[in-house]
Amino acid sequence: MTYRVISGYSCPVGDFYGIAEIADAMGLSRQLVTVWRKRRSHGIPEPDAELASGPIWRKETVEPWIERTRGRLGLAGGRESASRSLRLRVCRRVLRLAALMLEDPQRPRVLNEAAAQLRDLAHEIDQTADDVVGALLRELVEPVRDPDEAAELLRVPIIESLPLVTAVARNSPDW
Repeated sequence: MTYRVISGYSCPVGDFYGIAEIADAMGLSRQLVTVWRKRRSHGIPEPDAELASGPIWRKETVEPWIERTRGRLGLAGGRESASRSLRLRVCRRVLRLAALMLEDPQRPRVLNEAAAQLRDLAHEIDQTADDVVGALLRELVEPVRDPDEAAELLRVPIIESLPLVTAVARNSPDW
């Protein structure tokens, strides 16, 4: 068994959690977990002790909360939720494509390139969890999945999908 020293005591690894361990267990950033703690949001329990290096929780205190929160946020199960980077790339590409479609005159070559750039993210999106954000991202990329469809013909579906960008932001805890 591996041990580490916490506050002068030798403890088995896994008996205590700090911010980093909670973030790792949830697949989130340390910064986000720190913000949750400071804001007392998402029901994060009070720490069992405060050290000079930060708060710590006994596993009995925090593991049930981690499991509940992972389930509530759609982090439980096999596939990971869409990363912040992927969410931002998808939303930026949808917004760029929509802006290009509103140009007059339209530039078909540029439109097709923008549609292809969004389509390039489809496989990565399909590998994400079937949570709310994953479903929204799949819906955002749906209009461009067929590479044989000319981008100029996608104006209405792309413009109609713009509220989904807002929905992705509203359903992303780290937006």
